[in-house]
Amino acid sequence: MVMKRKVVGRAWEKKDAQRIVEEGIRFPDANASAKDVDMMEDFVGLNPPLDILEVACGIGRYAIEFAKRGYRVVAIDGAKQLLDQAERAAQDANVAVEFRLQSASELTEKDHFDFILAYWHVIGFMKDEERKRHFSAIHSALKPGCSFLYVFQGPRLVPGKKGETIAPVRNWTEKDGKFVLTERSVQDGIPEEYSIVIDTEAAEIIEYREQKGVLGYKDVLDHLKGAGFKSVKGYKDFSKNPATPEEFSIFVCQK
Repeated sequence: MVMKRKVVGRAWEKKDAQRIVEEGIRFPDANASAKDVDMMEDFVGLNPPLDILEVACGIGRYAIEFAKRGYRVVAIDGAKQLLDQAERAAQDANVAVEFRLQSASELTEKDHFDFILAYWHVIGFMKDEERKRHFSAIHSALKPGCSFLYVFQGPRLVPGKKGETIAPVRNWTEKDGKFVLTERSVQDGIPEEYSIVIDTEAAEIIEYREQKGVLGYKDVLDHLKGAGFKSVKGYKDFSKNPATPEEFSIFVCQK
């Protein structure tokens, strides 16, 4: 059997790239999502009803959980396949969420949302100017005095580790009859990920390669402060341990 082969670059708007993400990622279940939302409510001090925006919502697990608790939720993402899955999940849960195929930089709301969330959000794919538009639009959409919770995801630039090289680590998984090989490595401080999806039924092999930009603690702070937030606090975790250049994850930004 001759198998077709294609190479896909990293871009959320590309359907094939979305397929790789959908097939290669194991999202936490509803119980784990509910516990995360418990933490967020306590961390920020949230009580329904409020107008909430989730940026880069993926399959909508947080948006749906917030809606179950009585919040009015808008959730946006650039991946149609993941949004389709999110809409089906919301219907199954019998909750109303406004899902949009949209990037944050395309938001038109001004001073509208009581809380904005971007959880496990990767900005390393964006150029500096894109990040500026991204966070400025989020700032603009937030009501004065309200909070934006940003949970950073992606490679961190840690002092003393610039130029680090880590040999490739491979991992095989299987889902719905497809076989996924993921290889992660670090070359000169820049993380790379390479995946192959083998679909024996469709006689297709898809190669997917991505490279994320590395950001340090100060880089993230500068982007958030540059967007206009009057207060930006960084933390290591939801226990509110203060962030350091070596360990950072959570940012609470107030307008």
